[in-house]
Amino acid sequence: MRYRPDYPDSDSIESLARIFLADSDEGIDAHQYRIAQNAPHTRGSVRLMLEGIIDVSGAEALIGKTVFADESDLPPLEENEFYYRDVIGCEVFLTDNTRVGIVEDIIVTGANDVFVVRGGGKEVLVPVIEDVVKELDPAAKRIVIDPMPGLLD
Repeated sequence: MRYRPDYPDSDSIESLARIFLADSDEGIDAHQYRIAQNAPHTRGSVRLMLEGIIDVSGAEALIGKTVFADESDLPPLEENEFYYRDVIGCEVFLTDNTRVGIVEDIIVTGANDVFVVRGGGKEVLVPVIEDVVKELDPAAKRIVIDPMPGLLD
């Protein structure tokens, strides 16, 4: 079967021995599958072979499922890396401590990620680049930015 991660350049799936599939984003009634084999398929997707899924009808039953991994199975993060799930919900502030809003989504552009920040009835698209993002602390759910001219207009 083919799997398309939210972040196309992610290689996290390659280090996993198991995944969980569920009908909803909440993971309710998720079922565990052991990964028998994985390989890059096309840009942005991975070919997975799951133990117990031996034919097309078995794979078709999994179409549209949400893929989860146990946090303890994920590879450790390198310096300046983060998991998207840890950034969603972070509050964003300017360097003068003015609140901008909350990260509600992340757009993958290829060149750099973009945080979709909503607050005060506005939406701001914040490029995740060193010149703009000055502090990113997912544990504290806090991001500090120094916006380039026009970013907040």
